[in-house]
Amino acid sequence: MEDKRREELKDIIDEINRLEKNISFYEDEIDVAMDTLEFLYSFHCHRISFDGSSDEGEFRENVPINLRDNDIKEVEDLIEEKLRNQIEEYENEISKTYQKLSELLK
Repeated sequence: MEDKRREELKDIIDEINRLEKNISFYEDEIDVAMDTLEFLYSFHCHRISFDGSSDEGEFRENVPINLRDNDIKEVEDLIEEKLRNQIEEYENEISKTYQKLSELLK
């Protein structure tokens, strides 16, 4: 009986550790998104760059694209919207994870 309880507790501890790692991951992702937003607010953007790979495995990085004045605001607004959506999704995942933690600790 004691072995069974010990195994149950071990499983709960493992799940708690996994959930804590998930929270840490999402918090780190929020920090990255917030840093990018801060960059958008602090600097006047005039060029963006892309990284990518082809189906054949070819990889290119830092492919620059110059922006014209009328494109800059549109691109910045789109990036800001996407980052805010990401942050909201990550915050929702953190909330769900805390709910799971709370249920485990009852």
